[in-house]
Amino acid sequence: MRAVLRPLSTHTVFSPIETCVSVFVLATLAYFHILSGIKHSSFFASSQPPALRPTYARLTDGEWVAVSRHDWAEAWKHPGGNINALELQQVIFTLDDNAQASAPLDASSIAQYLVTELPGPSGKPYSSICHHSNSSESACFVNVSEPGSSPVLTLSFKPGTREDWLSVLRNEKSITVDGVKYDVDAGQESIREMKSSKWVAYALSALVLRFWELTKKADSLDILVVLTGYILMHLTFLRLFLSSRALGSNFWLSTGIFSSAIISFLFTLPLCRSLDIPLDPIALTEALPFLVCTVGFDKPLRLARAVMAHPHMLKPQEDGRMKTAGDVILEALDRVGNVILRDYALEIAVLFVGVNSRVGGLKEFCAVAAVSLAMDCVMTFTLYTAVLTIMVEVRRIKKVRDMSKSRSRSGSITAITANGTAVRSVLSRTSSKQNLVAQEAPKNLRERVTDSAIGVKGSFLKDGGKLQEAEENPMARLKLLLIASFLTLHILNFCTTLTPATANARHQRHPLATAPEVVTSRRVDITSPAIASVLSTLVVSESASYLVEGTEPVELIVKVAPPVYVRAIPTAAPRTAKPNTGEAFEDFMSSWSSLVGDPVVSKWIVALLAVSVALNGYLLKGIAAGSGLAAMRAVRDRGVRFRSRARSIVKIADEPEEEHSQAPVMIMASAAPVVEAPAPVPVPEPEPAPVPRLPMSVLSRPLNLETVDKKLQDALPIRSPAPFEPITPQTPEVEPDQVEVRSLAECVDIFENGPRPVSVALKTLNDEEVILLCQTGKIAAYALEKMLGDFDRAVRIRRALISRASRTKTLENSAIPMKGYDYSRVMGACCENVIGYMPLPLGIAGPLKIDGLMYPIPMATAEGTLVASTSRGCKALNAGGGVTTVLTADGMTRGPAIDFPSIVRAAEAKAWIESEDGYATVKEAFESTSRFAKLQKIKCALAGRTLFVRFATRTGDAMGMNMISKATEKALEVLSHEFPEMIVLALSGNYCTDKKPAAINWIEGRGKSIVAEAVIPGKVVKSVLKTTVESLCNVNTKKNLIGSAMAGSVGGFNAHAANILTAVFLATGQDPAQNVESSNCMTLMEPTNGGEDLLVTITMPCIEVGTVGGGTILEPQGAVLDLLGVRGAHPTNPGQNAQQLARIVASAVMAGELSLISALAAGHLVRAHLAHNRSQLNTPLPSRPHTPGPEEAKFQLPTPSESDRSVASQAQGYVVEAK
Repeated sequence: MRAVLRPLSTHTVFSPIETCVSVFVLATLAYFHILSGIKHSSFFASSQPPALRPTYARLTDGEWVAVSRHDWAEAWKHPGGNINALELQQVIFTLDDNAQASAPLDASSIAQYLVTELPGPSGKPYSSICHHSNSSESACFVNVSEPGSSPVLTLSFKPGTREDWLSVLRNEKSITVDGVKYDVDAGQESIREMKSSKWVAYALSALVLRFWELTKKADSLDILVVLTGYILMHLTFLRLFLSSRALGSNFWLSTGIFSSAIISFLFTLPLCRSLDIPLDPIALTEALPFLVCTVGFDKPLRLARAVMAHPHMLKPQEDGRMKTAGDVILEALDRVGNVILRDYALEIAVLFVGVNSRVGGLKEFCAVAAVSLAMDCVMTFTLYTAVLTIMVEVRRIKKVRDMSKSRSRSGSITAITANGTAVRSVLSRTSSKQNLVAQEAPKNLRERVTDSAIGVKGSFLKDGGKLQEAEENPMARLKLLLIASFLTLHILNFCTTLTPATANARHQRHPLATAPEVVTSRRVDITSPAIASVLSTLVVSESASYLVEGTEPVELIVKVAPPVYVRAIPTAAPRTAKPNTGEAFEDFMSSWSSLVGDPVVSKWIVALLAVSVALNGYLLKGIAAGSGLAAMRAVRDRGVRFRSRARSIVKIADEPEEEHSQAPVMIMASAAPVVEAPAPVPVPEPEPAPVPRLPMSVLSRPLNLETVDKKLQDALPIRSPAPFEPITPQTPEVEPDQVEVRSLAECVDIFENGPRPVSVALKTLNDEEVILLCQTGKIAAYALEKMLGDFDRAVRIRRALISRASRTKTLENSAIPMKGYDYSRVMGACCENVIGYMPLPLGIAGPLKIDGLMYPIPMATAEGTLVASTSRGCKALNAGGGVTTVLTADGMTRGPAIDFPSIVRAAEAKAWIESEDGYATVKEAFESTSRFAKLQKIKCALAGRTLFVRFATRTGDAMGMNMISKATEKALEVLSHEFPEMIVLALSGNYCTDKKPAAINWIEGRGKSIVAEAVIPGKVVKSVLKTTVESLCNVNTKKNLIGSAMAGSVGGFNAHAANILTAVFLATGQDPAQNVESSNCMTLMEPTNGGEDLLVTITMPCIEVGTVGGGTILEPQGAVLDLLGVRGAHPTNPGQNAQQLARIVASAVMAGELSLISALAAGHLVRAHLAHNRSQLNTPLPSRPHTPGPEEAKFQLPTPSESDRSVASQAQGYVVEAK
C-alpha cells in the first residue's frame, strides 16, 4: 500500500491547489481532444441535403427539355447556327426573422441597384455581360417578381460571366439601398467550421435525434433494461447526496466526488481512442448508466468516512498541536486505502473477463469500463485527496468561526501559525459531545421535515464516526456480484442489451441518413412555378424580338444556376424615445454570445467570475459579521430612508389620470359618503410639487382618437413611386358602387403603355377596371394569373366575370369558398379557370392493422354511414389479427395505336418488337427518359392494319401516366426508325386501358396489383358483425359472384369497393376518375378452421395510386399522406410509398366489403341508413327538397339499393359502442 499510494498521494495532499489546477488543465486538454474527435466524426455529419446543382434545359418546339452539361458546353464553346446559350441566376430576397413586415417586401430598388450600379467583374457594368434577345441593341432580359414575402430577381448572363458577377455580389456581403440593408447569405457551415458553443447544441441535437430513431427500432426488453439502468444511475446519484449529507456536507463533498468522476471519464475517452477501443456515441449513451453503476461512488465515500472519522480532524493532539490536513488524509489512506485498491483490482479483473468474452458490444463496454475504473482509481488518490485536504481545512476554519460566535467575548483567539496551532485556544476548550448537543437550539418544523425526508445532516459524525477495523462495505460486495452476474448473462446470451442486437448493430443495419452517403445531389427544378414563369417570359421576350427583327428564331439552351438568397433588414428610423427593453436585451445577449464564443476570452471570463464570486462571498461574510462599511453606515443612519409622503401621494394620484383625465389629482378625501358623482370640480394642486406636471388644460381635455388619426393621415408624406416600384393596388374589399372606375380608353392606355411588366401596370387598376378590360377582350379570362401575377386577385376577378355573364348571376357572392387557399400549387398543375375550391368532409375510419402496423383510414365523402361502416369492418378485422397483404405486380401501362400500310408490315413490326433485339432497343429508348421508368413487358395485338402495343413499366412513387406517356413517345420514335412508314394514330389507343372498364386490366393488371387476406374469429362475427359465418359466405357467393356473373360484370365481383376506394382517393389526392379500373375487385369468403371462423380475401389487380405529383402536391391532400407516413418519394426504395398506399386502399376496401355483406346478411342495411344518415325519414318523392310536414303521416320506407352502405344500427351493437 505504502509503495503504491504514498508516492502518488503525498504530493497531492501537501499541494492541493497546485494539484487541482494541474488536473483541470489536463482535463481541458482532454476536452479539446474529445471536441476535435466529435467535430471530425462522421456520426455528427450534417443530414442536410447538399447544395443544388445547376440544371440545363433546351427550348425545343415550345417546350423546355432537360439536357446534359455536355450539350450546354457544346453550345457555349461552339456558338453559331441556330442555338443560343445563356445563363440565368435568381436572387431571392427574404425578410429578416427579427424584422416586422408592415408591407410586402419590394425588390424593385435593390434590383435597380444590382442592374445599374453594382460594378461587375473588371469594372464592367451588368449591361455588358447580360444576355440580349437577338441583337446587341436590345435590352437585357431581367425579370422581377411582384412584392411579397420573398420576391425574386432573375438576371440573364452571357455564358461564362455569371460566376464572376456572383463573386462580386458575394464579396459585397452587405448592401444598403433606400434605408434597407441587404445581406448576402453564405453557404451552410459544417460542424467542423462551427465556432463558439454552437457545435455543442448541434452535436447534442444530432445525438438525441439519432438515439430516438434507434430507440424506435429497439426491442421492448432492451428499452426496459436501459431504462432500468438509468433509474439505477439516478438512485446512485441520490445515494451519493444522502451519504454526503450524513457526513456533514450538503454540496461540496458530493460535488467533489462527482467532479472527480467526470474528469476521470474525460481522461478515459482519449485513452480509449489511443488504445483503439471503438467508441460509438449511441452505444455509450446506452452503456452510460451501467458504466456509472460500475464505477460508482462507494470508494470515494469510504475514504471520506475515514477522513471525517479521524480523531484529529477537528481536535488537537495531546501536545496541543493540530495535525496537518495532509497527515490526516494520509492516515485515512493508510487505514482504508488497501481495501479501496483491492476493490478496484477485483472489479477491473472481472471486467477483463468480459473483454476476452468475444461477445460483440459487451467486449467494448467492459474495455471502456475497465479503463474508466483505472482512471477513477488514479483520480481518487490524486485529485480527490487534494479536494479532501481543502475540505478539512475549510471545516477547521468554519469550526473556529462557529466557536468564536458561541463564546463571543469569553476568550481570545490566538494567531494562525504554520504548524497548525492556530485553533488551539478555541478547539482545546471544546466540551464533550453531550454539552454540544445540549447547547443546540430546538429545530423548527421545516428542519424536522427535511431531516426526516433526506436524513440528518452529519448523522454519521453525531453517531461517533468510528469505523471498525474489520468492517466490510456490503455495497462493494453487492456491486461486484452484480458485475459478475451482468457479464454472465451476456456471455450466456440471456440478455442482449449491449450486444449487437442493440445499439451498434442497429446503427450498422439502419444507418442514419448523412449527406455524403444517402442524400444524392439535387438539381434546380425548372418545373417549379418561380422558374417556369421566368422561362415562359424568356420565351415570350425572345419571340417578340425575332418578330421585330424579322429574323428566324433560334433554339435556346439555358443554364439555370442555384438561387442566391439575400436577407433584407429594414433599418429603423432614429428614435428619440427610450429603446424597447426586449430589443435592448436581445442586442445585449447577441453581443454577449459573440464575446463568450471566443475561446480565449471565455476562459478569462470564467476566471474573473470565480474571483468575483470569492470576493463577494468574503465581503458578504464581513457585512454579516458587522465589520463592513455598509453595516456601519446603516447603524449610523438608523435605518433606511424612504421617500417623503408627498411623493408617494403624488405617485398614487398620477395613476388614475390614464382613465379619468377630468380629475387628475385625488388628494382630498371627504368623510361623507358619495352617492352620486357631481360635476367635476378642479382641485388646486398642492404647493409642494416635487415632480413636474402638465398644464391642467392638457390633462383635462378629452382625447379624440378620430382627430388624432386624421392628423396623422394628413401628415403622411406623399411620395411618387420609383421606376422599379409598383404602386399598391386599391383595396378590393370596396363595394363596386363606391369605386371610381376610369373610362375604357384610360384603362387600355394604362394597360398598353403603363410600366412593365404588365402586372405592374395592372396593379394600378382596381378590380372593376380589370373586369372591364376582360369584358372587352383585352385580357383573356384564362390568362388572369399570368397577367396579374396575383393568384387570389385573379380568382376573385374571374368569379365576377363568370357571374356577370351567367344567367343566375350568383357566383360572385355565392358560398363557394375562395379565400385561404394556396393557388400557386394549382396553377399549371391541377386546374384551370379556377374560381375557388370545393371542400369535402374528411373522416377517419379505423385504425386498421395492416401487415402488423396500425393505420388510420382517411375518407373524404358526403355519404353518411360510409365511414362508420368501414370502421365497423376495421374493428372486426383487428379482432382477428389484422390484414395481410401481398403485392403481386406493379406496372403502369400505356397502349398506343399505330397504323401501317399493310398487315404484312404491321405483323413485321409486331414480330420485331417481340424479338430479343427489338425489345432491347425499345427498352433502352423507353428507360432513357426517366431514372424511375423501368420497362417490364410489352404486349402486342393486331386489329387489321393497326398495331396496338401495351407498354408496362414501374414508375416509382408516382402514379406514372405522364412518365409512361413521355417514355412511350421516345419508344415510338425509335420504332419509327425501323418502320418509317408507320403512323402513330394515338398515343393512347384504349389498349391501356385508362378510366374505362376493360377485361385486360382485370387479367393483366395495371398499377399496383394487391391481394389481401384476413381471418375473423366466429365469435367476432357474431358479436361485432351480428351475423354468422355461414350466412356471410352464402350472401357473398350469391350476391358478389353469381349475381355479378348474371349481370355480365367485368371485375365487379364485389359489394361496393368503388365507394371506399373513391373516398380514399379524394382524401389522398389521387385521380378520382381512375376509380373505374381501380375498383376492379373480387371479394371471396369461405369458412375455415372447421367452419368456426371466416376467411376473407380481396383481389384488386389494378389500383392506380401515387404519392408524387398530381393532386398530392396540394397541401391538404399532402397532409393526409403525411398522416399515413407515405408522402412524397421514398428515400431509399423508389415506389415503396405508393405500394404501401395501395395496400392501405385494398385493406380499407376489405373492411367496407365485410361490413356491408354483414349488414345485408343480418338485414340491417335500411335501419343503419335511417339511424345514421338521415334525421327523419324522407318521402319517396326524390324532387321534394324539404322534410314532409307532420300532416303527412303515411309514407313508405325506401327499399335498399346497391349503392347503399351499411352498418348495424346502434341498437344492434354498431361500432359506436366501442366494445
